[in-house]
Amino acid sequence: MLCRWAVCSVIKLGTIANSKISITCGACQHQAVLEVANLIFVVGEDATTHDVRQRHVCPKCNSKGNNTYKVL
Repeated sequence: MLCRWAVCSVIKLGTIANSKISITCGACQHQAVLEVANLIFVVGEDATTHDVRQRHVCPKCNSKGNNTYKVL
């Protein structure tokens, strides 16, 4: 799933616990791959992929929320 616009489907992390999320920064194109199981420990299993996308801060340029994501 690739989400670039405000209208997109969201997935609860608890339903994809054994997956990974790839987040690409819109500012510098840096790509981070995050283990969903680790994210659940931080934000809980009821959080959505969209919640993670909004909270993610790029480790390269410190941009927050300006990104796209893909569930792997």
